[in-house]
Amino acid sequence: MKNSKFSYKNLYTDLILEQKPSKNNTIIKYKNILLTKTTHYKSNYSTIYFDEISGIKITKYIEDVFEYETCPYEDKIERCAQLMKKLHTLSAPNFPFEPFKTLETYRSLVKKPLFDLSIYEESIKEVQSFKNKDVLCHNDFVSGNILYGKDRDYLIDYEYAAANDPLFDVMSFLSENQIFDKDLRMRFYNVYFEEINEEIMHQLYLWEMFQNVLWCNWAMMMYESRKENIYKEIAESIKNSPQYENVRKTLEQKYSTKD
Repeated sequence: MKNSKFSYKNLYTDLILEQKPSKNNTIIKYKNILLTKTTHYKSNYSTIYFDEISGIKITKYIEDVFEYETCPYEDKIERCAQLMKKLHTLSAPNFPFEPFKTLETYRSLVKKPLFDLSIYEESIKEVQSFKNKDVLCHNDFVSGNILYGKDRDYLIDYEYAAANDPLFDVMSFLSENQIFDKDLRMRFYNVYFEEINEEIMHQLYLWEMFQNVLWCNWAMMMYESRKENIYKEIAESIKNSPQYENVRKTLEQKYSTKD
């Protein structure tokens, strides 16, 4: 392996609000084995070394690739839909992502919230009532985790991989990468879904709302603990985004009609 390039990562340092109890070691070891053995799934990359105690992982460096944001390929959104669809064919592992528990954790650590988000409570309960079958989800579809090569594409960094509603991943990708254009979203949907209907669109809408609330609370938590303005700006940008504002107005109309 002389002159080879490698990527180094400490998985535990990337897990927000988690320490290193033995059960987390077991989960991360399981994730590593599961995802490196699925060789038919082209998003994977070679693991050279993994230590379940320290969380240190070394993988072969992937060269000559673009991440989603900088990728010039016209079909990049369809290719991402294919990556996600393949991932979601894998059975759900026995450890859940627990997005609602995560939201409650963030909330509990925010003593002086920047914004009142109570209007979203009823909709969050509706999201919790969804009965979609859990699958193996990535749960972190940010631009840097989606890599495009000439001959194959990669989905990397599985620290948050766990059982979850597949629609969480769909809206994670679209919202995290600020894909708000309806035509672009439909291009993604046409590849990912066998069919698209009003119920799916409704659930996607509410999952997007939930994720806005989730990451706004995360940003408020980080701002309160670190006092760094970047987190305040993130919270403000989420709350002031057009998608967030549209959801707020819809909910206000819905509940004012009930009254």
